[in-house]
Amino acid sequence: MFKLFFSILLLVVLSCPLFSQNARLLDLDNERAYRLIELIKERGHLQNLNPVKLPYAVQQVNNGLDDISTDNLSELEREWVNQLKEEVAFSEEELAKEYLIEPYLLNATEINNTDRKNVYRPRNNELFVWPFGEVGSFGDFGNFSLKANVHFDLYYEFGLDGIDPTNRLYIRNENSYVGYKSKYFSSYLGRIESSWGQFNRNSTFLTPNALPFDQFQYTVGTNKISFNSLNGILDNVDADGTYDGHTLGDRSNSKRRYLSLKSIDWKVNEHLFLSFKEGILYSGENVNMDARYMVPSFLFFFLEAATPRDQTENLFIGGSIWYNYNNITLYFDAMLDDLIRNRKERGVSEKNNFGIVANASYSFINKPIKLNLDSELFTYQVYNTDQADGRYLYLGRGIASQYNDYIFSELKLDYFMENILKGLTLSPYFGILKQGEQVINQEFQSEYPNGRGYEYVLTGTVETTRRTGLEVYYSPVRFFRLKSDLGYNFVSNKNNVENASESRFSSMFEISFIFR
Repeated sequence: MFKLFFSILLLVVLSCPLFSQNARLLDLDNERAYRLIELIKERGHLQNLNPVKLPYAVQQVNNGLDDISTDNLSELEREWVNQLKEEVAFSEEELAKEYLIEPYLLNATEINNTDRKNVYRPRNNELFVWPFGEVGSFGDFGNFSLKANVHFDLYYEFGLDGIDPTNRLYIRNENSYVGYKSKYFSSYLGRIESSWGQFNRNSTFLTPNALPFDQFQYTVGTNKISFNSLNGILDNVDADGTYDGHTLGDRSNSKRRYLSLKSIDWKVNEHLFLSFKEGILYSGENVNMDARYMVPSFLFFFLEAATPRDQTENLFIGGSIWYNYNNITLYFDAMLDDLIRNRKERGVSEKNNFGIVANASYSFINKPIKLNLDSELFTYQVYNTDQADGRYLYLGRGIASQYNDYIFSELKLDYFMENILKGLTLSPYFGILKQGEQVINQEFQSEYPNGRGYEYVLTGTVETTRRTGLEVYYSPVRFFRLKSDLGYNFVSNKNNVENASESRFSSMFEISFIFR
């Protein structure tokens, strides 16, 4: 199977013409570029870009920019296009080169008044400074791209959520890969920060919440329809269900864990984009990567639990709809965490768990204003199973969402102040978060001690956080970024304790310098 696959890959590579700088990815930590892409796409441009599968190849973005006629743009839209070109455009000299080597350096610091990087979920009220940075280099060779990157982050060791992935100097290889891209085929091997949803928002299958894991991914298709496959190696879990990142020595009877995701993405027309998604997390003591889950045209629904079966499996089925028309953008993403039938006959009290992410936005035509409404719902035990090795986690971090058993909604107004100060956006907002008592990394439960089944969402005593805040984003040039989120939280039933309350400031500030 593998010999046949790589033989086909070699044939594809040898039969395709070479294009300079074709495979380099636009990393998701380039927030300036992706914010601009989203704004321009919501105005009906960059039609060649898949709105629900990130990251993009840099040349993809350049191709989309080439298709935009600036004569039909407003002054604000023209400014956004010019700023995006600053981020992604190659010079004529670079395009003429047979190969291109480009080093870069990122130096940044984030300051919070809590030790969790989540303003809706602060834990304490102390000042924390989290320096982080990157050193790396891009190497582009025709249709091939090679990226080397080391990432330093003090939060690796001292952050609340997840396991420290480092051994030396708080440094880890991230966003490092070797990749190939042609007109109908692309493939990447390495650690790549990815999202199967909208930029900087939650998603039901894959988000940057978890650290990039070792993976092989590929895409076959066109801008109209594509088949996508992502196959990753996750951390092992002890035989007793413990996640701590170490399964050596007398703990060698641990269970190996692998993740395969696939999507079929269809651009129906210039306004509507549909995506069908499936995922399967499979594990066992002697399990290796399974080739059948690497074929995106297979339906995991029929493969899961089929004979021969020598591994435990956790199946996810879902899809998303993206619609844009007249500066209105609607997005709906849903996922069903396994399908349980014949509950009474089988004596199963577990409900079908699911996750929903939705977004609606409207960009005013003649005003520098955009309205956003975000909503999320994740049921009480979504991403958890009765077997610890099936939990949707990597090094303690949620591969999609860090939390379950919650409902969230936020209304935000983005005010683009380009006419006053280039690259400045102010975003006042109000949000509500309701959190039940369940978490992903716990023993699976489906009923209260008295035998009554759990609600679908918001179990037990519900913690409610109401927050009003102001986001500030300022990036006038490609090498500088400043952002902050300043706000006040009103919390009732704090930590799911009846009548416990708290009111406090919860804020963050980040400043970054990027040298290329």
